[in-house]
Amino acid sequence: MVGTDADAATMGQDDRIAGEPGLTHVSGHPVGSAVGKVGVTPYGYVDEEAREYVVTRPDTPTPWINYLGEGRYGGIVSNTGGGYSFDCDPRNRRVSRYRYNGIPADQPGRYVYLRDQETSTYWSVTWQPVRREPDAYECRHGAGYTRIATEHDEIASELLYFVPPGEDAPACELWVLRVRNLGGRPRRLRSFSYVELGYPDAAIDQQNLDWAQHIVSSRFEDGALLTGTLFRADATFFASSAAPLGFDSDRETFIGRCGDLRAPGVVERGEPTGSEAPRGNNIGSLCHELELAPGEERRIVYVLGIATDIAEARRAVATYRNPVAADTAFRALREGWDAYLSRFVVETPDPELNAMVDVWNQVQCRTTLHWSRFASAYETGLGRGMGTRDSAQDTLGTMHAEPERARETLTRIWRLQFLDGHTWHQFFPLTGEGTSGLAAEMPEWPQWFCDDHLWLVIAVCAYLQETGDFGYLEQRVPYEDGPAETIWDHMVRAVSFTLEHRGPHGLPRAGFADWDDTLNIDHGSGKAESVWCGMQFCRAVLDLAELTDELGRTDEAERFRGHVREMTVAVNAHAWDGAWYARAFDDEGEPIGVASETLHRINMNPQTWCVIGEVAPPERAERSLASMHEHLATEFGIALLDPPYNGGSDRVRGTSTYPPGAKENGGIFCHANAWAIVAAAMLGKGDLAHDYYRRILPLLRPDSDRYLVEPYVYCQNVCGPTHPQFGMGRNSWLTGTAAWTYVAATQWILGIRPTYRGLLVAPALPETWSGFRARRLFRGTVYEIDVERVGAGNRVALTVDGEPVDGDAVPLAEGRDRVSVRVQLGG
Repeated sequence: MVGTDADAATMGQDDRIAGEPGLTHVSGHPVGSAVGKVGVTPYGYVDEEAREYVVTRPDTPTPWINYLGEGRYGGIVSNTGGGYSFDCDPRNRRVSRYRYNGIPADQPGRYVYLRDQETSTYWSVTWQPVRREPDAYECRHGAGYTRIATEHDEIASELLYFVPPGEDAPACELWVLRVRNLGGRPRRLRSFSYVELGYPDAAIDQQNLDWAQHIVSSRFEDGALLTGTLFRADATFFASSAAPLGFDSDRETFIGRCGDLRAPGVVERGEPTGSEAPRGNNIGSLCHELELAPGEERRIVYVLGIATDIAEARRAVATYRNPVAADTAFRALREGWDAYLSRFVVETPDPELNAMVDVWNQVQCRTTLHWSRFASAYETGLGRGMGTRDSAQDTLGTMHAEPERARETLTRIWRLQFLDGHTWHQFFPLTGEGTSGLAAEMPEWPQWFCDDHLWLVIAVCAYLQETGDFGYLEQRVPYEDGPAETIWDHMVRAVSFTLEHRGPHGLPRAGFADWDDTLNIDHGSGKAESVWCGMQFCRAVLDLAELTDELGRTDEAERFRGHVREMTVAVNAHAWDGAWYARAFDDEGEPIGVASETLHRINMNPQTWCVIGEVAPPERAERSLASMHEHLATEFGIALLDPPYNGGSDRVRGTSTYPPGAKENGGIFCHANAWAIVAAAMLGKGDLAHDYYRRILPLLRPDSDRYLVEPYVYCQNVCGPTHPQFGMGRNSWLTGTAAWTYVAATQWILGIRPTYRGLLVAPALPETWSGFRARRLFRGTVYEIDVERVGAGNRVALTVDGEPVDGDAVPLAEGRDRVSVRVQLGG
């Protein structure tokens, strides 16, 4: 037996996780009916009581994934154990491998094989990669963890995956294996774990095979597998709470010549070889003997991670060799998420909205704040880094629950700003290195995006409304190319950059692109302008004017409003096309998104942001939204533009590289659909706002074999009506749709939004709703909000702690733990 006496001693102790039931059937939960559940598809449903999405079939149309970790160590895990891990940065500090777009799909991952030593039959706890038909299967994705369970021939098994929470926790993940004999006879099993390891620089690991596969090696030491190189101190480690019977660290030895993961040679033979990989493809495979009496259950805790040196790796392994430490870590994880999700809770007549707002939309918002758009089942975590504009918008969906983390994120991004006011477009979290993204491929074009810096202004104002932390404006942060100045100075420079980079119509120059990365119209003439960015500028500067009013700086407030008036005049003088607003002006100064064009006659974004930016006169705002609805609305959401391009166009470049109906070329961009919800609510159109909300709500897509992606989180885009796969979703999880749809639902449909002076309650509800209830933590006080419809319309009559209050704002309740708010809605 390989390992220590302490390891062996842990195998006989009670293996239940604290607070968890014994493994009496799949996943320790009754396998209940999905009748009456929300989010029901042929592949699963939402378990609202457990706050989990339950996948009931392993063969989902695409891997239905979950995220582990809280912004440091983390990764993705699919409903069959696929996925990969990394520490802080998936490009520069990768832990395990993943093969994108490969066959078989969704491999490799985090696997445990079980083998019956009497019959030589074997299977995978996660279904993949053996894919032997189970007697029962269930995957439960929860907030920060995933459980996958199967039953085979009276053996119940489960793997729980999670990352121990806390800043001081080791950089690692835990897999908790539980195996129980449900039958009436003794069973003798062997387990074989499997995870692929490599060089931490993921690009080198995939591309420089000659060098990387010579330098990476593994060895077995003190009961753990250690993988590293001679010239780097850091090491990947893989160990278990129980002393293993044996191990393998060489992939080719484990699988066998011409073999594959479905039938690896070591598992077929039932004997580990003890291979230590001197080079090549390194893996972590530990073999354990499991002798189970009838009804007996055993548990093994695996620990996988990365450390800066061997001593740190040994400390991490020692911590979690005691299964009690895994219990404690999982309990802390659950408690942390319980606290996070308790800060905004709703009960409305819309059960799908409740499920999303209370749990899954908040889980997705926190995930996007952690990883931006960097590492997913679509983005490989190699090239793009984290987005500046993306991360700024991601704070909007988490400000209510984690304002401190939002502040840290915004401060980090301000460091990417240049003295002239623009920012890097992307950055890598481990190194802090900034990049201009795709703009670098066209060095003769502008190397800045016209919207990045303005999102930072909008996000800071939202942070201050949430917290009242005006001292943040005095925090000093250095520039990418200059000394430190205050956050206030950074915001002023952001506004100045836009003012100093305007085209012939007085609108912001487009730069390499605006929010639509693919609309590459500015080729250097100085004539290309973004109408949409002009509207975004107005929103950002109006927010600054409101802030300076609050600070008592009336002269600055009036100066900011003067900039807004000037931009508003330019937009309305040059971009109004009679029934809607133009999208942009190209490098020749010609309009895009106007009725006289053959292609791209109308674009969605100016029609929503003319409302959000308060640019359009009332009649134009109404007409723009009506035109958008008439020309672009579909059953699955609103298309971004129509008619789409059909072939390459030098005029717009990137947009036209997609086929008609895909992504920005006439696809349904869900992120932008959230702005339609906000705009409709701002115009008082509660029924329309709710209608738009439900069109993109993933829990209302039971057609999984058409939609393909997860039904419990938003995707970035859905193929539009001109695409042959109309209704197919793509790029789930990491999308600005998460934050903006959360804002749209909570702040605009439900109307609960923070202000400098108090909590506003100004709903835009559907006429059929009788009301709703909500609980919202705001500046240390819990607001219990009860909204009742007493008539048509959305006029508010407000009562706070039994006393009538004029208007629709609940004054700040400093020093009080709880406030009762009653709202009557009517005409």
